Amino acid sequence: MVASVSAVIPLCLAGCAPAVEHDANAAELRAAPDSNLMTVPVDRTYAVTDFTLNAPLGSSALHEALGERISSSGTMVVRDGMIMSAELQVAIADMPEASFVQTTPTMLVRDDMEETVTSVGTLSVGDLSQPNTSVELRPTELGEDQAQFDVTFAVPDNLLVSNAGLPFDEVSAHLVLTAQ
Repeated sequence: MVASVSAVIPLCLAGCAPAVEHDANAAELRAAPDSNLMTVPVDRTYAVTDFTLNAPLGSSALHEALGERISSSGTMVVRDGMIMSAELQVAIADMPEASFVQTTPTMLVRDDMEETVTSVGTLSVGDLSQPNTSVELRPTELGEDQAQFDVTFAVPDNLLVSNAGLPFDEVSAHLVLTAQ
């Protein structure tokens, strides 16, 4: 009695596969020493609680003199060291309301907290808006309960010459936000 066994081996799959380079560089992933990779990032929402205009008014005494004629509101959502979304509305005396809405996430966590970061969004004054406006943010405090920033931005030319009638070309302020 004779038995015959035949087997078919799919040589094409092994023969057609691209050669693997053994000296290829592999990406090295590292986590911050205090991070927990098993923890899901949490959104932390802050609300604007104080807004102090430094320029164009130039002095905090003038800001205090305007008192209730300056109003501000807004929110900021931070997740894992990034500003995911931000909105700020400010009305000063009889001027048109100004607002900034962030359109691109902004990395906040750096090695040096004194470093200035740039947030990009749409700046609106009254009925006019300017997309892709850069706002400089310098974090002065960033904690679980409160965040504070020095904010500076140049007013775009189209808003300066518009009927909004802005008599200044740069704005700087100190912004305080409290966690909700």
